[in-house]
Amino acid sequence: MHSEDCSIGENSSSHLEKGEQSNATSSYFATYHEGSIQVPIPCAVMNVVIIMILIIALISLSVGKYNCPDPLSDTPVSQCSNDWIQYQMKCYFISSMKDTWTMAQRFCSKHKATLVVIDSEEEMIFLKQYVDKMKYWIGLKNETSQTWKWSNSNEFSNWFNMTKPETCPFLNSTDVSSADCQKPLHWICNKPSSS
Repeated sequence: MHSEDCSIGENSSSHLEKGEQSNATSSYFATYHEGSIQVPIPCAVMNVVIIMILIIALISLSVGKYNCPDPLSDTPVSQCSNDWIQYQMKCYFISSMKDTWTMAQRFCSKHKATLVVIDSEEEMIFLKQYVDKMKYWIGLKNETSQTWKWSNSNEFSNWFNMTKPETCPFLNSTDVSSADCQKPLHWICNKPSSS
């Protein structure tokens, strides 16, 4: 089809108005109606096809928008493994098994994590909703009866109180207490969510 095939000519329109329709143009143009513009049939079909393609493309793009996460969204996509829970910039593993403090720390290490280091009261509140009345080892320890240290080697700043300050603390739904490190308890691991 040539570019002149899709042109609307005044000659063809004026000839049709006068009723001088030739055999060559009668099959090429649609039937003329008073007050309408005459467009060659192949051009009209091509225009409809292009418009349909654009409509389908717009619908596909708008549907795809809802299937992809919005990078500016307030709810980030979790970067944690399946059995881990994301909160702020950390991933947490809440165990259903029980073991000693040392074995719990080994489990966490195998998953490139440590026993949980609790940095704020907000984080403590978040964790308490998962522990119920059970006891969970946390990553705080006092091996030399001097300075309490987290499993990441940072010193504990005493921002929360511990009842019964023995060697290995645990978290339950009401407070942080401690017990003999050889006692089998559940545990909580944590690691940065980007790892």
